[in-house]
Amino acid sequence: MLERVTNGLLGIRQEISVVAFLSAPFLAFGTEWWVVTSSSYRHIESMAVGTWTGANPEPLVFVGVAAIVAVATLFTVFNSGLIPATVLAMAPTFGIGFARYGLTTEYYGTVGIPDATAIGLMVAVVIGLPLGVMGFLIGSVLRRIRGDFEDQSGAGEASMQAWP
Repeated sequence: MLERVTNGLLGIRQEISVVAFLSAPFLAFGTEWWVVTSSSYRHIESMAVGTWTGANPEPLVFVGVAAIVAVATLFTVFNSGLIPATVLAMAPTFGIGFARYGLTTEYYGTVGIPDATAIGLMVAVVIGLPLGVMGFLIGSVLRRIRGDFEDQSGAGEASMQAWP
């Protein structure tokens, strides 16, 4: 029972989960770099608000959300692990929030590292965490379906190892 819970939380292949944890900072700051160099935090924020309210839906927001959920789903299908899947989903959303660093705001002045980190964490928890959980749930269902098909076709691990 404990092994099943551990596999569900951390993943079946621990080394792949470690790679997921180690890649999270690169995903976060790669996303932050992309936001800063390609457009700006304010542009991303206006696209997200316009999509959320329905006033000006942007396809890029839907593509970004789908990509984040797809990464968490694929990770879950091949390794399981709620925590690594959510970390992989939270990393790019943290990067988007952290891209606020250095901006000048009307009431608070220039956004420093502590404020940018807090905003990044808030965005990661409010947006990335639910997307990661959604990807984990979808991936768990797909993993179970894949297992059922493998059991029915006899393409379990033993027959896969015998494949030339």
